[in-house]
Amino acid sequence: MSIKTFFQTNSVSKIIGGLGILLIALVIFQAGAFVGYHKGAFSSNWNNNYMMRDADDPRSFFAPFMHRGDDINPHGAVGEIVSMNLPLVMIKGPNRAEEVIIVGTSTTIRNFRQTVSASDLSIGSQVVVIGEPNDKGQIQAELVRIMPTPPSGFPPMMSSSSPRR
Repeated sequence: MSIKTFFQTNSVSKIIGGLGILLIALVIFQAGAFVGYHKGAFSSNWNNNYMMRDADDPRSFFAPFMHRGDDINPHGAVGEIVSMNLPLVMIKGPNRAEEVIIVGTSTTIRNFRQTVSASDLSIGSQVVVIGEPNDKGQIQAELVRIMPTPPSGFPPMMSSSSPRR
């Protein structure tokens, strides 16, 4: 029996096909574990750094226990700018979680259809941020969109004083 005829037998081809399917399943599983690990690491690092930022606040110890809402989105944020020290911008979202955004030189900042500079950002502005997480629990902004001020009589989009969900 030659090698060519050996690999053409029905049982060997079934074994090779089964091993191929098993290999594909293992690759898919590993990809899911990789994504899950990085999402969990971002949330953990964000929480650790959040506690370090608020080390002077005696209530900060209880903040993780009082958190209500969904997990933090590592690829973006929506909310009100509460402090700025460029390139760092602190945003308070609808679930009252504060997220640190890094506004770099390659960050695109848009106000309506115009591209503006980081100096056009101001405390109290409502923004939507899209970016990539870093290992310090911060978001490296790729796009910051300044949202328009709502007409008088309407509440702000995402105010730090808006009620919790």
